[in-house]
Amino acid sequence: MSWSVVFIGKPENVAAALNEQSEKLDGASKVEYDAALPHLVGIVEQNFGENSPAVKITANGHGYTNGEQSSRQLTVSIELMYGTLV
Repeated sequence: MSWSVVFIGKPENVAAALNEQSEKLDGASKVEYDAALPHLVGIVEQNFGENSPAVKITANGHGYTNGEQSSRQLTVSIELMYGTLV
């Protein structure tokens, strides 16, 4: 199964959105996402700055299962977004 997210906002709001996304998933996608979730939130919370009003996370994962998880892949990109948040 697979999952994908893109969120842009204040780090605390992005962390909340990541947690809320878990409630929208089910099955193997939820298992895979929930395994990555604490790491995604932790990384988001480590990226902030006085002059950057927002952070952007793009993440996706995929896993293969034949009765039990046998492989997983995760790609994550996190950027500070500079400019004026309106």
